Amino acid sequence: MLAGIGNSLAVSLPIRRDGTGGYDMIKDYTALTDQNLKALILTSPGERFDTEYGVGLKRYLFELMIPSVFQSFKSELLRQQQIYIPYIKITSVVFVTSDSNPNLPENYLGIKITYYSTLTRSTRDMEVIQLV
Repeated sequence: MLAGIGNSLAVSLPIRRDGTGGYDMIKDYTALTDQNLKALILTSPGERFDTEYGVGLKRYLFELMIPSVFQSFKSELLRQQQIYIPYIKITSVVFVTSDSNPNLPENYLGIKITYYSTLTRSTRDMEVIQLV
């Protein structure tokens, strides 16, 4: 048996060694869901074995920060979530920009996702990414 497996659900990403000769592991469903959702957003389609998997956030990085681009990202995220993370329901996707909050640096983009998990029966806010 591998060190560090025990009651763990998955390896924590990025992969790091723990102090016992094993790897840092995820031991609760909230952290696992956050990791899965972040991976779904950051992975580009074709990057993994399933060529359809991934929202591909970097495809949107150099687009204009306009509502139609945000809607396109949100639509793709919701479509992908229903396929690959069906045990959650995304209830809100909010884009925070320097246009919406003048106290933020110019060209700032943050994405805050609120979701309900049927595994934990709880709602969670998650800051996915902050780009400047």
